[in-house]
Amino acid sequence: MDIVKDKTRRFQGKPRPSEERAARDLRGNQATDDEPYFSKKWSIFRVPEHIREVDEKAYDPRVVAIGPFHRDQPELKAMEAQKLRLYGQLIKQIGGEEREVGLRTAIKKLEGKARRCYSEEFANISSEEFVQMMVLDGCFIVELMRLYHKSNQHGEHLREPIFATRWMLPSITRDLLMLENQLPFFVLQEIYKLTSLSEKETPLNKLALLFFEPLRPQKGEYTEIKLQDQGKHHHLLALFHSSFLPGDYQRPSRRRGMRWDRQESLPGKFWLEEVRILQRSGVKFRSNPGNLLNIEFENRELRIPTLFIDDSTGPLFRNLLAYEQCNAFAAPYITCYAIFLNSIITVPEDIEILQDTGIIIQSKSEDEEVVNLVNSLTKELVFDLHDMHDCYIAQQIEDINTFCRSWMSKCIYQLSKIDFISMGISFIFPSFK
Repeated sequence: MDIVKDKTRRFQGKPRPSEERAARDLRGNQATDDEPYFSKKWSIFRVPEHIREVDEKAYDPRVVAIGPFHRDQPELKAMEAQKLRLYGQLIKQIGGEEREVGLRTAIKKLEGKARRCYSEEFANISSEEFVQMMVLDGCFIVELMRLYHKSNQHGEHLREPIFATRWMLPSITRDLLMLENQLPFFVLQEIYKLTSLSEKETPLNKLALLFFEPLRPQKGEYTEIKLQDQGKHHHLLALFHSSFLPGDYQRPSRRRGMRWDRQESLPGKFWLEEVRILQRSGVKFRSNPGNLLNIEFENRELRIPTLFIDDSTGPLFRNLLAYEQCNAFAAPYITCYAIFLNSIITVPEDIEILQDTGIIIQSKSEDEEVVNLVNSLTKELVFDLHDMHDCYIAQQIEDINTFCRSWMSKCIYQLSKIDFISMGISFIFPSFK
């Protein structure tokens, strides 16, 4: 597992396979102007090969191609007709050909900036084709979100074919959260502004968050504070990524010496012992309402928000994790959450305990499938497990491990191994076998 990279190690001789893959990934995302790989200008990446290998299907759109990475995929061509239909519908609403020319002119001015957002140059796509792609894909997204908002929030019955099937809208929603399937957010904002018929229209950030709400792994509604988000984001996936962060969260400042010692501080395979061992050590589990990242530990009680696991959970987390891996400026709190789950879940018994306490609710029939999903999320991720600075639950982890090393916890653990029922039977019926 390549989850930890020791920066002090030195390798000699032939590079390892993982190093060769990393080199290929870097070359594939290289810009000709020698900008650093993690440049602030780059925000839309092709998923690195070594990450993609863990689950190929998680990163590929199923029904709709957005942007340049998947535009030539034959299996996605059918949706192009729907893009053109919604585009024509939108242009008709805003006033016809004159407004259409103005829209294309505005996006043409953003072409250079938009191209620099991608980690590849796409020299094979002409200026005219690139602008046309941005306009068509952007109008499709904006109009779809507007229609969804009218249908859901205002209760309007819309005669929209996309909404008339059970599978199409969920599939499109999932596709719009693929890392490789993004448009720069400023392009969407410009299209939204130029196609708005009223100054009182719902802000694009809120419109997008409401559109993606059904895919949230905690299945709860956003807080009103979160829906008022007016921040600048790279793209739709980045906006969705930011919605997981608690409103009062402050990323800690970098300080030297904030590191765990593997021998003294981290008892389990990563940060903590598994659920079943924690429970036998006196830790009580309870579901915690609210934000998915709101993990708390107090008075022996570990409170973890409910996680709903279905077929969309794996691809969703994998793309959020890939975004954090590709963008060094994105706080790695989804990575921390995935490592936390991987730390405490190893066998189906761990899942059963979390199910009984309402922390995990799953549509998958086998607990083993959930274990495999959780354990695979962190494969091929690069993250320093000893770095407390980038772990948003560092204090909770320290508190749990401190308790588990306490005299009280050790006594509880030893008592948990005693079979009191058998002892009682033996005491009452000495000859019972």
